[in-house]
Amino acid sequence: MTTPAHITESPPGPVTRIDGREYNYFVGTGYLGLQAHPEVIEAACEAARRYGLHSATSRAGFGNTPPTLLLERGAAEFFGCEASFYFSAGYACNRILLRAVESDFDAIFLDEHSHYSVLEAAAQSGRPTFRFGHRNGADLADNLRRHLQPGRRPLVMTDGVFSVRGTIAPVADYCDVLGNYAGAGLLVDDAHGVGVLGDRGRGTLEHFGLFDGNVNAEVSRFGPSSPHAQPLSQRERGDESGVPLFGRSSESCNSLTGTACEQAVGHTDERCRLFLCATLSKGLGGFGGIIPGSERFIERVRKASHWYDGATAPPAPVTAAAARALELIRANPDLRTRLWSNVRLLKDGLRAMGFDVDDTPVPIICLAVGNAENMQRIQRELMVRGIAVAYMAAYSGLSVAGGLRIAVFATHTETMIQQLLDELRQVA
Repeated sequence: MTTPAHITESPPGPVTRIDGREYNYFVGTGYLGLQAHPEVIEAACEAARRYGLHSATSRAGFGNTPPTLLLERGAAEFFGCEASFYFSAGYACNRILLRAVESDFDAIFLDEHSHYSVLEAAAQSGRPTFRFGHRNGADLADNLRRHLQPGRRPLVMTDGVFSVRGTIAPVADYCDVLGNYAGAGLLVDDAHGVGVLGDRGRGTLEHFGLFDGNVNAEVSRFGPSSPHAQPLSQRERGDESGVPLFGRSSESCNSLTGTACEQAVGHTDERCRLFLCATLSKGLGGFGGIIPGSERFIERVRKASHWYDGATAPPAPVTAAAARALELIRANPDLRTRLWSNVRLLKDGLRAMGFDVDDTPVPIICLAVGNAENMQRIQRELMVRGIAVAYMAAYSGLSVAGGLRIAVFATHTETMIQQLLDELRQVA
């Protein structure tokens, strides 16, 4: 039996007990500090007492509990949409969402540093798939020119915030490129952006001024009646029967502007269709995946895979906790303000030490300090000094040497952040 590297013995927070010792904790994804919030914990305990651990059945039958419906209503309000779909694995977000819309697209283009869940979802779709340079709109444009046949519809898939590097996808640039392709779409996995970025915490799209409430909103789309549209071959459909999940004439266009898509191929002044999925397990302080959208679109998502009728519903205590966390986020925008202040303090300090650190509000910082052995040494020495950071030997988007990943929370104090900087200066 493999012995785990570390055992965490308390809720994750600014101070966390690991292997019998308390550390100033700069690891993980508890960006707003809600995983251990007393009201979130109490919501989970009350739900456990009232509903047990879970419904023991799928949501299509008797698996819906009051916390589930409360969470979906709260998530819809948070995103400014009509509805949402909640399920028990954020990792499955991309596959569930892509399953609902893949029949609308002919080829997929991936930011090369996208999360494993993005890459796996694209591979499972059966669509021709191509990778372009990280955050490189020019390389995306070049790949589209080289690999996309006339009349075919591309879908770009990307993280909103990249989970280890902490970089932000230039989604506005991608939309500008895709505006040259009729029926094009952009699917953003915003696991690390939602709750953290944007005035209302709606994530990367809001950060760039693109979120207007019409994300995942079912409106008219380019259909096969277009004079330039070309039918997919059976192989390209990715389905043994050669029949797409949804009829080619069904409606499935998502518009950033909220207006219907143009009906003629070749217009280059429209915005690309936009799709969004997220998780509750990062900044939102809960667990599970969430897809917001219009009622019609969410109905389509539920029917596209068997996560609604075949998977056990998410546990009631976890669901109730996430619902309360969403309420706290909406009622306390100062959580993000405090987080951004802490991010600025830490990044300013690292730049003063000579590190090349960006100037975004993202609370993830990845440092490359020499080779793998040196970064492992730095992590060990910081642990000796009572500070926990993560050394990632291998992860999506990392070089062969890996990297030191530092996460800052809204609940860290200035003293904690300054201590991290002082100790890092000593050991780096």
